[in-house]
Amino acid sequence: MLIDQLNLNLIRIFEVVYRTKSMTKAAAELYMTQSGVSQNIKNLEEIIDVVLFDRIKQRTVPTQKAHELYNSVAKHLYGIEEGLVELKEEERTLKGNISIGLPIEYGNNVILPLLTKWGKGHPGINFKIRYGHATAVNQALLEGELDLAIVDAFGMDKQIQLTKIGQEILSLCSSKSYVNKIGPVKNNMKFFEKLEYIDYVEDAPILKQWFRHHFGVPSFTPHIRASLMNVQGMSKMIVEGLGVGILPNHVVEKLVNQGEKIHLFEGSNKPLNNTISLATLKGRTGSPVLNETIKYLVNSLN
Repeated sequence: MLIDQLNLNLIRIFEVVYRTKSMTKAAAELYMTQSGVSQNIKNLEEIIDVVLFDRIKQRTVPTQKAHELYNSVAKHLYGIEEGLVELKEEERTLKGNISIGLPIEYGNNVILPLLTKWGKGHPGINFKIRYGHATAVNQALLEGELDLAIVDAFGMDKQIQLTKIGQEILSLCSSKSYVNKIGPVKNNMKFFEKLEYIDYVEDAPILKQWFRHHFGVPSFTPHIRASLMNVQGMSKMIVEGLGVGILPNHVVEKLVNQGEKIHLFEGSNKPLNNTISLATLKGRTGSPVLNETIKYLVNSLN
């Protein structure tokens, strides 16, 4: 049997290199030298006569055969670990690194306190946080640069698995000084087409969704004065009267409590709800530390 020629540690090293996409990161996680990791991967490739990683401009890029091998062995490798833990009747110590994508406002106010609590209870877990909206973290999830992300309902690829964890109301708003400048408010598209807007990304998907929801407009090209992927920056520009923008209701309430004078545009339908979801790549085998962290977040938020 081919397995008779293998040291199973080679499979473990392969799993870490595949998951981290880096010989250097794998070496750090396995407490090995980078040259040792590279030599073990070379040995595995020679034994099975398959190229598992291409070395392109100092990047470790998995081949299609590597994807197939990982899908075959990863779940069994984690299963062996869990079986050994059960056999010893010990609680498994969670240890490893997790890369997480977060929206700034929701991430700082809701997710980071939960991760802090989780991290204190599991000293072996390390977090790498990347801030960004759904459109920014979508590609990072697809390429395996992020293990999970907290996203809203806009712009996610079909390969991304979404698990609902919350909901917020999105409101179109401006400063009252801006409303006074543009004259009487009329609740129709002719009025809204004359306004200036602020949005999170250049294509304005959230603005367009608001107008589809309230007025059934299939396509709307707003005059965008500024695009920025930051809720606090959006709030500042809206308060200062640069234009009109979409903010979550909890952010609007915070501004009002701070004494800011905000005008909310009614629209012509029920409020637009934005679903907050936990996003992972479909079919990707998660490590025990990732699976337990996802379970913890979902249970805490639901």
